[in-house]
Amino acid sequence: MPRGVIALFCGGLTALSLPKPGLCFLAWISLAPLFFLWRRCNGWRDAAAIGLAAGFGYHGMALYWIYNTCRFAGLSVFVGLLAWGALTLFLALNWGLIGILGRKFADGKSAWRPWAWAALWTAVTFASERWTPRLCVDILGYTQWRYLALIQISSFAGPHFLGFLIVAANAVLERAWVESDAEKGSSETARNFALVLALVVASWAYGVFEMTRRHLNPPGFTNRVEILQPAVDQYQKWDARFVQSIRDNFEELLSRPRSKTPALVVWPESSLPYLVEPERGIPEVAAWAKRLGAVHVVGAVSRENGSTYNAAFLVTPSSRDIVGYHKRELVPFGEFVPFKFLGRFIGILNEMGGISAGAAAQPLFQTPWGPAAASICYEAMFPRWVRADAARGARIVFNLTNDGWYSTQDTWGPYQHFQANVFRAVEDRVTIVRCANNGISGVIDPWGVVTAKLDLHERGRLEAAVPTADHFPQRSFYVRHGDWFGTMCLVVLLVLMVSA
Repeated sequence: MPRGVIALFCGGLTALSLPKPGLCFLAWISLAPLFFLWRRCNGWRDAAAIGLAAGFGYHGMALYWIYNTCRFAGLSVFVGLLAWGALTLFLALNWGLIGILGRKFADGKSAWRPWAWAALWTAVTFASERWTPRLCVDILGYTQWRYLALIQISSFAGPHFLGFLIVAANAVLERAWVESDAEKGSSETARNFALVLALVVASWAYGVFEMTRRHLNPPGFTNRVEILQPAVDQYQKWDARFVQSIRDNFEELLSRPRSKTPALVVWPESSLPYLVEPERGIPEVAAWAKRLGAVHVVGAVSRENGSTYNAAFLVTPSSRDIVGYHKRELVPFGEFVPFKFLGRFIGILNEMGGISAGAAAQPLFQTPWGPAAASICYEAMFPRWVRADAARGARIVFNLTNDGWYSTQDTWGPYQHFQANVFRAVEDRVTIVRCANNGISGVIDPWGVVTAKLDLHERGRLEAAVPTADHFPQRSFYVRHGDWFGTMCLVVLLVLMVSA
């Protein structure tokens, strides 16, 4: 079988660990053949091609829903395949770079070879998360989303430590396989295997300890939050003919009988079917805030000082003043078109016009639980944003999203996005309140436990109790000290390059 096909298969197999397939165990073994192929490459071009094929397999499988999104938007099969293929190829460049650097700097005969590969892989992922336009779906820790105890280590070591262990385990497995085939053993490989196992067990034990702390800390007093999931048809959101029906939709959800008055009500991303001008307020939301005596957090597209923003606003019962948040991480070809001449191919994806990005640091919302931050849609995939807000004092994060583009056919996209919020909750020890137009909505506590949930395509109003007590007033070690582990791996890569 051609080596490129094997590499493609390795990447695709690893992607099956992600939601929704969720075969998490595959990530611990599926990359081992890739290291076998890299060890037998003839030069950097060969290593790059192998890495590129594996990366294409991984991202192509994980993000197949990009094609569905394009088709749902009315684009042709050709444009859908082009968008999916181009994005997949771009994201696969990371894996090609890993192949080049790893083959040159990490593939010696040293006993530390698996750890050098793991540090290099982590360094590239860590660096590109910050300065390239990515979806961050290749943070390998996401593959362990089913194992809540295991991912607790992220609160200490950040989002990349589990990925580091996964790469090291695969590199050790590949070496053991080669030595077994040659009918000779190596004490170095045995020690590396024992060290990987010890680190995994230690991480799991840390997670069990943290989960035990959760059981020993009862919720105590709570405030009620209501999450609106209106399931508005994506094609109706910006059609003037449906403005009143969308308003009636929210009116019906808000008018349903309730046993307790909420402290806060959350609306999804771009829920209002018109442009908001903050200086004029949002009368219909303000009216409901006053009627219920509850704070509202509402997603809307706003027009401010000549710029258009994908925004979230906090509306209080007692004041016309509203506090706004502007989305910071924009979606290429969804919220802005990098090359204007391509606009005619975008169709419905470009109807809102160019969206401007918000400032990196924005005022926090003041809520009944204390300071809170907002994130919109796929911003939840990027660890740095929630960490930065938690470091500034946020104890709750409202993730408002639409997800309507790729949830119509029940793709993996909404599940991937929802589970990313679980990692953000654990990493930063914050509560995540997620509100999606047609799902998945829910409340995730600081240990990553989903305490309330509305499933995909389920229209309704979710009522949930959120504790008033803050069990992590200092947030997490990761919040306080930043991504120290990713930085350390980047330093190791630089040392490898200098000493080579």
